[in-house]
Amino acid sequence: MEIRSLVRGSCERFCPDTEAKMRIQKKLLHFFEYKDGQKHVPGVLVKEFTRSAADAKVPKAKDMRTELCLTRTVEYLLKDILLDERKPYHLAYDFIFDRLRMVRREIVIQQYDARQTIRLLEPMIMFLAYSRYRLCAEPIEKFDPKICNQHLQECLNMTLCYYKELDDKQEKQNSVNSTIRDFQRRCFIEALYQVFNLGTSEALVRGLTLPVEVRKDKIFKLAFDICMNYHQGNLYRVIIGLPQLPHILCAVAASKLQMIRRRLMEIFTHAYNNKQLTVPTSYLLHLTLAEPQFLADLCHQYNIALTPDRKAVRFIKTDFRCSAEAIKPRREPFVEAKLERIYLPEVLLLKKLWL
Repeated sequence: MEIRSLVRGSCERFCPDTEAKMRIQKKLLHFFEYKDGQKHVPGVLVKEFTRSAADAKVPKAKDMRTELCLTRTVEYLLKDILLDERKPYHLAYDFIFDRLRMVRREIVIQQYDARQTIRLLEPMIMFLAYSRYRLCAEPIEKFDPKICNQHLQECLNMTLCYYKELDDKQEKQNSVNSTIRDFQRRCFIEALYQVFNLGTSEALVRGLTLPVEVRKDKIFKLAFDICMNYHQGNLYRVIIGLPQLPHILCAVAASKLQMIRRRLMEIFTHAYNNKQLTVPTSYLLHLTLAEPQFLADLCHQYNIALTPDRKAVRFIKTDFRCSAEAIKPRREPFVEAKLERIYLPEVLLLKKLWL
């Protein structure tokens, strides 16, 4: 077997000259790569993702970007392109998703070490987590949540493996090499992993085996407590805990909220099963984090009766529509309120997380 030598990128441009010339010549530029949206006037090009063939040669150094260039590429995508409102967000997402995928490929080709890889993957995780929420209501032809979830899980798994590698290395050397900011970034990503994998035993096991200092972190502890309460069936504490999560974590949790609401409504049909008595809607609004109209939609979805004045709900367990699926995730008002108070690029690049 031929052993391929390690190649380090030397290109300092977002897009190597060879690819840039080819794509300009063949008019293969994306809308966001034209100068100020002008047709046929190239602007800032970013290296696009291409699949590698089985017999493909190792890319040349001049066709791969340096670590510094990859970092600047990620920052450009998650600031300049993310905030570009000339096109709908799903188009910006498609462009950023593709270009970040190429960054991931170059990380693998150049065999970056754990610390280098983590610094590049963490912002990608934040972007995918945010986009999963931002585009949750879009039709499948504009946004595929399964693909987004798959790539988010892959990035999380890869990052968590490198965290473990650094932990093992520090344990052998009996020293701590990470900065306070690196530690805080890790705690946030660990918390995101817990919320994204709500209900899985793998996430709980990982949470219980993390270093003590991570488990004591305020944000991680809040996220892990929510996951533990969900595992124990204490949905009330889960619902109470969700709005306490910070911005992006709250957005990730929102994608699980419809599933939680469905479980709550099914539990209520047994707990409050009575043809004569009713449950005040004010009580249910508090427990489901819903607005009056959305609560009515929930009742309609699961065949639960509202009183004519919509001030109370009558639960009858035989009427509950068990075959009904959970309502599609939506953008939640309490999450929107949190996101409005942040400067998004600063958060996605993990430069300011603790608001």
